[in-house]
Amino acid sequence: MLNLCVFGTIALVMLLFGYQIKYKKKASLISGFDENLVSDVNGLCNWVGNLMLINAAIALLTGIGMTYLPAQMNIILIFFVVGILATSVFAIAGKRRFGRQ
Repeated sequence: MLNLCVFGTIALVMLLFGYQIKYKKKASLISGFDENLVSDVNGLCNWVGNLMLINAAIALLTGIGMTYLPAQMNIILIFFVVGILATSVFAIAGKRRFGRQ
C-alpha cells in the first residue's frame, strides 16, 4: 500500500504540472524555458504537458502494479524506468522541434 501512496503522490504532482503546462499554458514551469529560443510556445506547452500527463499515468500504473502484483515488482519497475526514459527522449525531440532555427 505504501508503494501506491508514493507513486500516487508522484502521479498527482506530475498531473498537476502537466495540467498547468498543457491547459493553462504555464510555460514558465518548463525547465530551462526561454521564450526567445522557442518558435511556437503553445505547441511546446501542448507537447510537454502531454508528456507530463503520460508520465503521471506511468507512475500511477506503477504504484497500482506494485501494490496488486508484488511478485512482478521487478518487471513493473523496469516498465516505469523505460516509460520515463522514453518520454524523456520524446521531450528532447520536442525541444528540437519547437526551437528556433
